Formats: sequence, structure tokens, C-alpha cells
Amino acid sequence: PPPSPPTWSHAASRPLLTRGDAWFAAATVASVALATRFDRWAEEEAPENNGRTSVNVSRAAERLGNPIYIVPAFLVLGAADALGHRSDRTASLVRIAEGTAAAGVATAIVKMAVGRARPFEAPQDQDVLVPFSGRSAFPSGHTALAFGLAAAIDRETTARWVPWVVYPLAGLVGWSRVRDGEHWLSDVAAGAALGSWTARKVVEIARRRSKSP
Repeated sequence: PPPSPPTWSHAASRPLLTRGDAWFAAATVASVALATRFDRWAEEEAPENNGRTSVNVSRAAERLGNPIYIVPAFLVLGAADALGHRSDRTASLVRIAEGTAAAGVATAIVKMAVGRARPFEAPQDQDVLVPFSGRSAFPSGHTALAFGLAAAIDRETTARWVPWVVYPLAGLVGWSRVRDGEHWLSDVAAGAALGSWTARKVVEIARRRSKSP
């Protein structure tokens, strides 16, 4: 007879942290280290992207990683689902919100601990690190929120087209932070990795919690 599908107890027994996470961490470290090699180049090239189209795209992209715009969007969608009695969609939206919020919190903690200066605070010197100084370049918070939101949406949906939309949009947020001189390229790389990983893990925890007996 064909093997029976795994039960919830089997799924819940799987470890939350896997070998894949270790590989992801190693790839993140390597990517951030590589990005630091291009920090100064990206800073020098940023002013070149100053045409009207670039400015408008950057301004629009920044909002996709700004909690001032993200939080009201969640509230509006949540209210719409509640009025429509869509408890399934409400639960999914809550998990997405939890994952995105966790990405923001994790980023804020790392920012505080690292204390990296932004490009406009230390031009041509990406190595200014003063822990707990109030400087907050590393990692990029906007990028972390954008990739956290993208990863949470991707985890909660099965449509194949979703990743092809949400991740490029998140990438635009990262590009906007470098273009606007707010972050080094390595800040963006770190924010993308930390935000997406944290959000996916928190959504996974929330899904397990909702299915537990």
C-alpha cells in the first residue's frame, strides 16, 4: 500500500532549525562580506541614479519598507477580512504581520548592538562601528521589513507567481536605500537575509501553534 501522508504530530516533531539554516547563515555571512567590498563603489554610484524616474521609483519603494505605511495596510486588510467573515484569511494575515514585526524587532536589536555609521555620517568609510552608539546603519531596517513581508507572504501562499512579485519589490526597497545614501550595500544584504529568515521562522512557528491540538 502507498505510504500514508505525514500527520501533524510528525510535522511538529521536525526541528525548527535545520541544516539548511546553517547553510543559509554561511551564505549570508559570505554575501555580506562580499558586499562590503562594493560598499564604496555603490556609494559613489548612487548620485548617478538621480533622474526623475529613479527618484520617483525610489520614493515609492521606500514606502514598501516603512512601517508608517505597512501597519495601516495590515489594519485595513484585517478589518476587511473581519467584515467579510474570512477567519482563514484573517489568521493568515496575522501570521504575516507577526513575521514582519519579528523581522523589524530582530533588525532593531542588531542595529543597536553594531552601531554602524551611515554613508552620509562617514563618507567613504564603511568601517565606522561603535556599538550602542545610536548609529543604526547595519542592517537596513527598511530592507529587512520589505524582505520579511515578502518572505511571510511567500510562506502563506501557494501561488507560483507570488515570489516573482514580492521579492523583486523588496529588492527595489534595498536599492532605494543605497540610492538615497541611507545605507551601505552590505547593510542591505544583511537586512534582506535577516528579515526574510526571521519572518519565515516566525510564520512557521505560528502555523505550528495554530495546528497544534
